[in-house]
Amino acid sequence: MPAQQKYLTDEEYKFIYERAVRLCLDFIIVKDDKVLLSKRDIDPYKGYWHLPGGMVRYKESFDEAAERILKSELGLKSKMKKLIGYMQMPDEINENNIPVHSVSIAFLTTLEEGEIRGSEQAHEIEYFASLPEENLHPIQGKFLKEYWGKLMEM
Repeated sequence: MPAQQKYLTDEEYKFIYERAVRLCLDFIIVKDDKVLLSKRDIDPYKGYWHLPGGMVRYKESFDEAAERILKSELGLKSKMKKLIGYMQMPDEINENNIPVHSVSIAFLTTLEEGEIRGSEQAHEIEYFASLPEENLHPIQGKFLKEYWGKLMEM
């Protein structure tokens, strides 16, 4: 990315994303037939298990976004292996109690290097052989249930 590239401030981004569709990436990390989930420490969905992921910034490639997000959230370097599908969250409520619309693209992702660790967004991280019965992000949970068998075969 060019050195002169300036990202929006958090305040500018917040203003815009409360009024426009937000593009996100979610990462499905499978190891020994288990999927990695983290428990959110922040809203929305605080206390819920979810896939690691985050928003794509302006002029950021998916690979750049994946590297930034996974390093920040899990302390890992990884590689997106395969596009799995997408999730729409048209009525998500953000941390300011404002409705927002997010679309997240989910990728099967392999770990390249690094030691898994939590972050200020989610400190509790676990691999699951089956999806947790309680406190699972409702939209991601539905998505994972739909693709679970295929994910375990990949």
